[in-house]
Amino acid sequence: MTFALGAGTIRIDVTVSRGQVCAAELSGSRPQGLARMFLGRRPEEAPVLAGQLFSLCGFAQSIAARLAVLRAADRAMGGDERLAAATGLLAERVFETLRALALHWPSHRVSDLAVASGVHLREALAASQSIIAGARAGTLPIHTLALPTARLEGAATSLGIPVVGDIPATGTLCAAILDEIRFERIFRLRRPDSLNLHDDEEVLDHLVRESGYAALPYLAGRVAETGAYARLRASAATDEPYLAARLLARIKDVRLCLNLLQGIADGEERDLAPLFSDGPSPGAGGYGAVECARGRLYHQAEIGSDGSISAYRILAPTEWNFHPAGPFVETLLSCRIGDGEAGRKVVSQLAALFDPCVAFEITVREAAHA
Repeated sequence: MTFALGAGTIRIDVTVSRGQVCAAELSGSRPQGLARMFLGRRPEEAPVLAGQLFSLCGFAQSIAARLAVLRAADRAMGGDERLAAATGLLAERVFETLRALALHWPSHRVSDLAVASGVHLREALAASQSIIAGARAGTLPIHTLALPTARLEGAATSLGIPVVGDIPATGTLCAAILDEIRFERIFRLRRPDSLNLHDDEEVLDHLVRESGYAALPYLAGRVAETGAYARLRASAATDEPYLAARLLARIKDVRLCLNLLQGIADGEERDLAPLFSDGPSPGAGGYGAVECARGRLYHQAEIGSDGSISAYRILAPTEWNFHPAGPFVETLLSCRIGDGEAGRKVVSQLAALFDPCVAFEITVREAAHA
């Protein structure tokens, strides 16, 4: 969810003592105050603006905005539009996951393979954009969905998303990433405290009533996480190494999205509730929440007496996962990562698998020199 006019950066400062993490601090230059750009605009402008402001997950942003402003006007998205929105969200989630793995994995070996796999990533982009273009119209002729869905499926398979099972095919991009981390035992396996639709009421109550909540969200007594790993591993038992488990969750998430897309293309009735939710927000206005590639995205809007937007709030997934006391930091603390370049590499792998919506910079230093 990178701001199109200035991406920003998360700075990760890790302090180790004899190779063991004793402190981890996060700071950043991520854009703040973007929600103010919606104020005074007509509600129908919000989805277009949201799609323009964010260069990653732009369709998810626009759908979250559309849901929010409709609910703020005491309206709701119709069934045909919801189905069309679902196809665009699924296609974008597939591409964004593949793009992040191909372009942001911190390894020269994988980077070289990613260059060779560029043709498949471009095919995935073209297919997803075709589906999203149809979804933007608000109504989707199902017969037009089959071909781009098949193209997206083919590109994803070529990049390593298995058709059957969980393990990517040998020689693919995903297989190369898995090879690098399959034996890592540095990080303790932790079951995520998943942020989901049952949390919407509490999250929206905080978001509406507390200034600054969008930058530092919290749920009392919890270390909430969002994204593919949180969606799929909250109740799953696994003995896989932690980094491998995070990667495999993202691979499985892509497969689930592709299967759901194919089901819609085949005319099957599918449950769309896990993809997005909406409703009135506390006090006034309405909200939309969308499960995008990096997790649960919230938009909240209020409409004034003059018919223009009088209040607007956005809460992105990265703010949960890279909270100073969030799941990324909790995973790092007390782990024996080593020092120097070895420590920096494993922290980079962990950060890539938490998949922030902006770039990250990592420093690892000894406690004596901190």
